[in-house]
Amino acid sequence: MVVDDEPQNVRYVTDVLEWAGYETVEGLTDPLEAVSRVEGFKPDLVILDLLMPGMNGFDVMEAMQAKTGDDVYLPFLILTSDISSESRRRALSSGARDFLTKPMSPTEVRLRVDNLLETRFLYLECARQANLLESDGEPPAEREAGETDSTLELLERWGASLDAVIPGWEGRSKRVSWLAGRIAEALDQPAEKVEAVRGAAFLHGLGSRPLPSSSGDGGGGGRVHSDSRTGARLLEGSGLPVLTAARRMLASIDEHWDGSGHPSGLRGEAIPIEARIVAVARAFDDLERAGARTSNPSIEASSGSRFDPRVVEALLYAQAVGA
Repeated sequence: MVVDDEPQNVRYVTDVLEWAGYETVEGLTDPLEAVSRVEGFKPDLVILDLLMPGMNGFDVMEAMQAKTGDDVYLPFLILTSDISSESRRRALSSGARDFLTKPMSPTEVRLRVDNLLETRFLYLECARQANLLESDGEPPAEREAGETDSTLELLERWGASLDAVIPGWEGRSKRVSWLAGRIAEALDQPAEKVEAVRGAAFLHGLGSRPLPSSSGDGGGGGRVHSDSRTGARLLEGSGLPVLTAARRMLASIDEHWDGSGHPSGLRGEAIPIEARIVAVARAFDDLERAGARTSNPSIEASSGSRFDPRVVEALLYAQAVGA
């Protein structure tokens, strides 16, 4: 559902999405009508302008969430020409998951819509699997194992789809997930934490996209824009434990052990364990893919500054025993 009081903006976004293959797109210029239509249309994503007469975007988000219920993960993609820090914070707290700045390029529209819908569909599928497992009469232990296997399979598929859009990333999410799990085991993390780390690591590339090459061929030339904070925003509002772990990981994966990272300058154990583990696993895979056979010394040199020393030790141990 696309909601903007400017008809040309609605037409532009709906044309882009229909050209990209989306068949069920509803464009509306009246925010009151959009609120009344939300229950019948049941959108998977709402693309929403903030500044509209009569009922602004904040009011629309609040009204739609009241109609759909708190347990429904309905993402909002905000259209804006200029947004203050305060408005951005308010939008995020009201349910916004990402922003599109006007004027919008067709590629940017498609990428942000694709990412948000993939998150929406994964959430729905994970919730469906959990409901099936809760109602099938299996003993608790067997049900828990089945739920873990199903969720990890979904996350692996999602990670593979993220890898596929970036040249040179084929198989990256699976490798990072596997190594992150081995590191968590070497750290003697509980079994449920190991599985959460392994599942979260599949999504370490969420928010990354290839950049156009200088030649204009669109191939990217191997350059990648990574925005882990956007990836974390995509997962906000999910009550599924593995997606909560993935959100924590993405929000803090660029923090450094000594406090020199970003976005919040966290240091030491204030950085979530998922982020500390996946950061090391990701760095190791990057070096391996680049053909840096001296990857261990490179990572060891950053122990205590960029990386948690215990996590680096766990990586070395995992390798020593056959990882």
